[in-house]
Amino acid sequence: MRTPRVSDPSVIALLEIAKVRFALFRERFGRDPGPDEPLLFDPNQEEPTAATRADSRVQLLSAAIASEVDANEVLGLLGYKRGQDT
Repeated sequence: MRTPRVSDPSVIALLEIAKVRFALFRERFGRDPGPDEPLLFDPNQEEPTAATRADSRVQLLSAAIASEVDANEVLGLLGYKRGQDT
């Protein structure tokens, strides 16, 4: 398996989405996420808790739209189907 390069569109898209999710984490919890805390989290929980797979997909898509990147690049990279995920 090849190591992705930072210039790969999927890596660039992932970094942009991560920036959005970091900002949302800070807004929700008042601090930066720790190394083992989820960026795709349940906003209704008081402590960082991983979102469901369906909610994670919605959060990825929303962050992609906010950062103006191709969501398909990241969905495929993270193992989601690029169409409707079941």
